Amino acid sequence: MRVTHTMMMMNSLRDLDLLRSKVQKAQNAVNGRVLERPSEDPQRVVEAMDLSGAKLRYERTMRTGQDSREWLGIAETHLDAMLEHIQSARDIAVQAGGPGALAPDARDGLIRGLEEVRAGLMREMNGQYRGQYIFSGWATDTQPFADDAAGGVNYSGTPDPILRDIAPNLAVSINVPGNELLAGGDFMKTLSDMIDDLTSGDTTTVTSTRMDELDQAFDNLNRVRSDLGVRYAQIEKYEDYAEQAILNIEERLGYITGGNVEVAMIQMAEARATYDAALVAFSKSLPTSLLDYMLR
Repeated sequence: MRVTHTMMMMNSLRDLDLLRSKVQKAQNAVNGRVLERPSEDPQRVVEAMDLSGAKLRYERTMRTGQDSREWLGIAETHLDAMLEHIQSARDIAVQAGGPGALAPDARDGLIRGLEEVRAGLMREMNGQYRGQYIFSGWATDTQPFADDAAGGVNYSGTPDPILRDIAPNLAVSINVPGNELLAGGDFMKTLSDMIDDLTSGDTTTVTSTRMDELDQAFDNLNRVRSDLGVRYAQIEKYEDYAEQAILNIEERLGYITGGNVEVAMIQMAEARATYDAALVAFSKSLPTSLLDYMLR
């Protein structure tokens, strides 16, 4: 078979194109792009897809955890304020047992203090976050508490918790249904009764029965607040775990899809040297033309 100059040039150009492709692939590896087509390494591609899916799930979990912590944090803030109001009412009950508490000015001052405490508690119990009521259960668009005819409050929300999945097989309630606030007794009714007692001059009932009722309400709200703290810590713990898992996944993904940078740089240098040598050999193998003589 006769080998013509044209055939030699075509074969040389094809070989040069293959070498140039190897140089480009080595360059991509240095830039962190080892896997360009699934056919190059099916096993690595499958692992990379699995890891990418796991990373998305952990990122979604972290977003859910952040939103859940915000809800719990807001609820805890309102509960702290309620506890302070109940403590203020207890302080007023203690003052009612002191000498001179039945003096008109002193009694009126205590009554005004209780009215302010009761109004403050109502604001906290109907607290909102992003336009949604915190203590309404699932009925977040419904105001949970309103005064009733007896001096207490009616609860218009639901007893249902709002659950968020923060881990496989682990759902955490991110709210406090309003009925749990009154599990220790209707402290709003207690405050109304204290105002009536002071108005009638019955300080004995204020310092005994009403004080006991306030203590029960305080203990219950404190229990609810502690439970919120436990849930907050659960979410925070798993968020830390998810964050670490994402870092590990990114490191593994970088190795799978980007390979070893040091090895890639060596391979790129070798591919470049091979390509340059081939260019030199190809240039010397070209037939001499009239132009070569003219340029000498």
